Amino acid sequence: MAPRYTSIRQAAYEPAADGDGLTSEFHTLEFPENLAAQVLDLANLGRTGRARLLAPPTRRLDSLLQALDVRLGVLPRSVAASEGPRTWLYCPADAGEPLRVPILLRLLEFWIEEIGTDHPREASQVCQVLRAEPPVWKKQQVSLTRCDVSDGGTAHPTALQYLLTTQDFANRLQKHEPYDSGGQVLRFRSVARQSRQQGAELMSQPLYHDDEHGRWWYSVTVAVTLQTVPFHARPRVHLHFGVRRWATHPDPETGLVRLGYRRDSAVYLRPVTSWLPGVPVSERFSVAYVTSREDSLGWRHGDPANLMAKLASGRRPFPDPAGLLGEPERWFTGERGADALIAYSTPMGKHGVGAGFMSHERSRLVDWAERALLPDLARVPDLTRSSLPANKPANVRRGGSTERTAAAKVELHRARRTSLATLYADWSGTPEFTARLLWRTEATRDQVITALVGVLGLEGDGGASEVSTGAHDRSGRGEPVVLRWQTPELTVKVSCLRLDNGLTDSLGVSREPVRDLADRAARALAKRRADMGEFLAKNGADAAVPTVALVEIHGRTVFRGRNDPKFALRLGAADSGVVTQFVTTPGTRRAKKALPAAAESSWLDALRQLGATVVPRTDVPAGLPDGIQYLAVWMATKARGATARSAKGKFPVAVLVRAGAGSPDEILAWDAEAVEGMGAWIAYPRYLTRLPALAAVSAHDLTGVGDHDEPWFDWARTRDEQRSATEEFLHRLLSSAEVRGTPTVLLVDAQNIRNLWTWVQDGEVRRDLIRTGVAPAGRPNPWLRLVRIRTGERRETPQWWGLAADEDGVNGLPANLWTSTGPEHERIFYSTTPKASTAQTSAVEAHKLQTRPIRRGERAGEPTIDVDRPAWNPGLVEIAVLGCHPDTGDAPTALAMAVHQLRQAPDYRDALSRPLPLHLARKAQEYILPMRDANEEDGDPDAGS
Repeated sequence: MAPRYTSIRQAAYEPAADGDGLTSEFHTLEFPENLAAQVLDLANLGRTGRARLLAPPTRRLDSLLQALDVRLGVLPRSVAASEGPRTWLYCPADAGEPLRVPILLRLLEFWIEEIGTDHPREASQVCQVLRAEPPVWKKQQVSLTRCDVSDGGTAHPTALQYLLTTQDFANRLQKHEPYDSGGQVLRFRSVARQSRQQGAELMSQPLYHDDEHGRWWYSVTVAVTLQTVPFHARPRVHLHFGVRRWATHPDPETGLVRLGYRRDSAVYLRPVTSWLPGVPVSERFSVAYVTSREDSLGWRHGDPANLMAKLASGRRPFPDPAGLLGEPERWFTGERGADALIAYSTPMGKHGVGAGFMSHERSRLVDWAERALLPDLARVPDLTRSSLPANKPANVRRGGSTERTAAAKVELHRARRTSLATLYADWSGTPEFTARLLWRTEATRDQVITALVGVLGLEGDGGASEVSTGAHDRSGRGEPVVLRWQTPELTVKVSCLRLDNGLTDSLGVSREPVRDLADRAARALAKRRADMGEFLAKNGADAAVPTVALVEIHGRTVFRGRNDPKFALRLGAADSGVVTQFVTTPGTRRAKKALPAAAESSWLDALRQLGATVVPRTDVPAGLPDGIQYLAVWMATKARGATARSAKGKFPVAVLVRAGAGSPDEILAWDAEAVEGMGAWIAYPRYLTRLPALAAVSAHDLTGVGDHDEPWFDWARTRDEQRSATEEFLHRLLSSAEVRGTPTVLLVDAQNIRNLWTWVQDGEVRRDLIRTGVAPAGRPNPWLRLVRIRTGERRETPQWWGLAADEDGVNGLPANLWTSTGPEHERIFYSTTPKASTAQTSAVEAHKLQTRPIRRGERAGEPTIDVDRPAWNPGLVEIAVLGCHPDTGDAPTALAMAVHQLRQAPDYRDALSRPLPLHLARKAQEYILPMRDANEEDGDPDAGS
């Protein structure tokens, strides 16, 4: 039996003492503001409309300075400007003389010349302005651990502390004694911080693992970030250990490391000798990106690599992208004047090293790092198991004996059929579920039909064995092959239609000419969308009754550029009232083996889109009002075209889940344009089919857009407008008849919404108050509660492990709701769930850095090492009960437990990374823009790769 863990430990630390805390002296240098306007004018030559920059492009310069001088901390200019004096560079006073001004001036000239490559005369004039008034170093005392506290009692560090505090503790780790695992000895170097990245990062020397396919390389990484927790007055330092794998095997066909189409691959660069006189040899890696565009390789525009190549010119060879991708291992040792390591990504093929660390080995790494942080930091108290008796919903999927598992499966099938029957009886007057299967290959068609039988617990093949091959071949021409099943609750019909009309082929958008590419892609998408709508309409689709179509399609790698038809097909189906799911034609042996599971997953997602989701029935004995419902709000991204590069704004999605309603009203979504613009709650599947129209980009969104879509969302120009719209949306939701007066928990995701609803930011929120507009914050209405979720995204929740009862025990991964003992313990809780079904073989004691004895089986006691095994750790999800009514019976612990149980939906194989209402709101993104993060697995892996 697995050990029962009563507490879990976090890789999180906080200042050990009150008072002034840790203070350090720095040499500081302000950004030369006399130069800023001229550089901005130079960068904007030839730019028009929204393409014009609002600030000098300093990102590449910042990266270069950090790469060349390991002592420097660089505060991005946009952040420094908000800090009062425009301080820019920081060098610890005890690190010696800072970077000499003549050298800095030369680097600035390199930067200016690169910006003005096409305008050398204007660039020369800007350089003259620079030399006329050079910057000057000064000295400044900086408090690293003491910070202000918000009105809500939450620590409020400055932007400067987010940079310098993390860098200081990362430097301590770098100087700390090497980590000796008994099998590997790790020595760490720092990695240059990107302008938008939080914290500091260290990386070990490359390590290797040999197997029958050759030698594979990887490094150990550790990230140091500064975080805050609501209602806690001290900031926290998080440590995150992971594995970064290196690409070392070129593709045999091309002789180059394989890159994904239009995908940039990170390259970690480090000079092994000084590139500038008077500058110490850097022990820091910088990050540049090699990219493939129009069949040519190069460094990404704006990366520090171009400036570094100029510095290296005439002194030593600098990595050429083609040479680097052709012989990556030749750059591992620094013998050619620089280290250059290509970060591995999945388009490059299989890697012989698994991602991440399991809990026990990670705990040993953290214990080593902890010794370098003392005595200025102290580990935060361990979290303890919730005292509530049940941590799973009442209708959770049961395991155990074969008989018990079989009985649970039968009950789950019946629940799905009953849910569908109830929905369709309401929509069409009869409990008859009709689906469409648009297929390309016989093998996939047959497997998808088999999967539906398994998902709904049907008997027989629906008549498939009686259908001739000829009938199937003719089915795409308006003669569908219809399969039927009859159950006590539901009639099931599947119309099988062969795809022989090019619907799932490439959109045919040529990459040349570049001019008007976005418009040509939009036209191709619109045509395919119309073709799909017409195809389904001819086959009986009726927008009045939501239905579902499963579509077989080629894998993503088949389509280049903007030619993936999936989004167009989804929109065309939505126009006919049909929600869609896709199943990929297997192209490899591994994919064929995975087809049954993929087909089952597609059907389950399809049923959820119809609203036939088995909602968790929370099992909380007290502390929740009767009839409570859950309202989730998610900020989706809307777009002009079919790629993330065409993002043009944010679109709020709201989903209302009434657990236990057992009717078509159990899952609703907010249609802001219903009832002549007044807004109304409608059935979730109807909302999905309405989304393409609701989230369409308006003429206002496109104001000032030129011939090409910008590869960014123009946040700075629309921030206030978007915030105002978000708060107005929230006000309308909370005033709706279905919400007002009914006990409701408003669920939001911190990382998703806080930039648009600033009230839920750590530095703004106050206990049991709420603000949704220009009015001051006030007590929430008696029927309203506010709960905020925060995941491990951006490392905002720490890595963790279950604490073994004795020193010789194994630190594992227990699932439960956990509470802290700090000042925030009454409102801040943490949720952990079991490992995903795909990771059940990941042993918590697995080690990548040394051998371990096998615990069980015929080889028990033999040594093994787990370098090739991927690690999978459930993420730590923070549940913050920001607003409730304890004076009238609300128990924050009960609210947190309910949200924890909502992550365990019975008809999902694994726990969700967010509670079900938020998960459903987030999945709506697929009907607006096919963002990758909307297609992630339901579980919450924390591989640390």
